[in-house]
Amino acid sequence: MKKIQSFILITVLLISISYADDRQDFSLMLEDARKGDVEAMCDLGLAYFYGNMTLKDPFKAKCWIQKAYGKGSARAGKLWEDLELWRYSGKCKASFDDETLPKYTKGQTYKEPYTGMEFVFVPKGYFIMGCHKFAEKCDKDERPAHKVCINGFWMGKYEVTQKQWHSVMDDNPSRFNGVLSHPVENVSFDDIQKFIQILNSKTREKFLLPTEAQWEYACRNGGQNVNFSWGNEDNRPNENCGTCNSGAFYGQTAPVGSFPPNDLGLYDMAGNVKEWCRDIYYRAAYAGHVKKNPVYEGKGFSRVVRGGSFTDNTSKLRCSNRDKSIPGMKTGYIGFRLVLTRDNQENIKP
Repeated sequence: MKKIQSFILITVLLISISYADDRQDFSLMLEDARKGDVEAMCDLGLAYFYGNMTLKDPFKAKCWIQKAYGKGSARAGKLWEDLELWRYSGKCKASFDDETLPKYTKGQTYKEPYTGMEFVFVPKGYFIMGCHKFAEKCDKDERPAHKVCINGFWMGKYEVTQKQWHSVMDDNPSRFNGVLSHPVENVSFDDIQKFIQILNSKTREKFLLPTEAQWEYACRNGGQNVNFSWGNEDNRPNENCGTCNSGAFYGQTAPVGSFPPNDLGLYDMAGNVKEWCRDIYYRAAYAGHVKKNPVYEGKGFSRVVRGGSFTDNTSKLRCSNRDKSIPGMKTGYIGFRLVLTRDNQENIKP
């Protein structure tokens, strides 16, 4: 009898979780729940209970499922018992989940008109940054693994191309300069600061290099527990690296977007060219990271470089892998992508 009850419990939970998985956009789920959709309320309760697409919050899970039950949902009654939500104390007030809905949604794109650069919205969230316990191999500078909270931000869909660089700087310093859709490389950190300054003045936008935390969060598809931007399998991925299925591009850069994107719709987060980040490189930076939107600006001289290049082996393409280079270094292996600060109003609360 106990085995049958356990089977029923597991089945109900799996079905319920599948409902939540079908609603990939958290903001739409929240909007539907606020409009009175009891299935959305149950899905939202599961999302809060398991920390799926949002910060884990069993109290909000309790309140949403209690509200659905009050509207006659039999599914909510079952979830109430199965998840033992009665264990969580506190009275559910009318304003228990009244945060403003995000202005932008996961995966939404924006095309900057001056250069044509495209950006993808990455929603706020938290993740474990650095060497995960499930990772087979990590370097010492990837430790300690630590929890980081990130505000929502706009990430370059592609690495900045030679055409886009030329439109701002009126030159093309790239080593592989035959096709303007290839990423610009052979540009130093210092060169990029000049590029950003000119671009900001021409567009009246605020472009920056991504922080190391933003970069890793985006590489991990919004903070998922994966080793690579494509998942966990490391056997000859379809990317542009020295041990990848690079096809005709082996040993050189490829036009941006030549290989599949990650789950956020970001291309070339692994391979093609390494990417400059805003942080100063310090081997023990993680020990002093603040929890919210960390960026290391302490002692050190080199800058962080992420993502691996067309010459690197697969291990260098791990999302947690850290590299560095002096700010004046120019090489055909390093390029960059930008983040764009807009009035997204999607910030992690203190």
